[in-house]
Amino acid sequence: MEKASMDSFIGRSVRIDRGGHESRIGKLIDVKDDHFVVHIENEGMIYYKNDHVKSLTLDTRETNDYYEDPEATSQQPALLYIDADNFTSLLQSMQYYSVQINRGGPEKIEGVIVDATDSEVTMIVGNELIKLLPFHIRNISYSSKNNNEQNNNNNNESKRNKNNRNSRR
Repeated sequence: MEKASMDSFIGRSVRIDRGGHESRIGKLIDVKDDHFVVHIENEGMIYYKNDHVKSLTLDTRETNDYYEDPEATSQQPALLYIDADNFTSLLQSMQYYSVQINRGGPEKIEGVIVDATDSEVTMIVGNELIKLLPFHIRNISYSSKNNNEQNNNNNNESKRNKNNRNSRR
């Protein structure tokens, strides 16, 4: 997908791919040279690599280019996303975040990025250290909510373990 042709779709509802695990419908937020950002209602921001997207569909009945309701835009909260110039910078910005790579199927993976370069991405998934080739990443999303919940769970577990040790004494 070329950046110039996708720029005109920013702010509009698009469907990524025609079907399958990676297909989603959401609002196009930003377009970069090698990736683009889509906000999906229940999933948040998803960063798609251009190399792996087969089609981008715009429903022409859904949007009117000539009229925009000023009340509708003023009440919507600003959507925050990682503004990275390229996909490697995006991955590096997600270091130590809980991420989901790819949306489903056998190549879906959830874990924490510990390092990212042009040639490989290193993640911790459960008790495993996994190295991935960035070329095979179709899309990625992160969740700061999961990190906060995980940190709270770890803190609560540490307190329970400490209390159990103290009660044994």
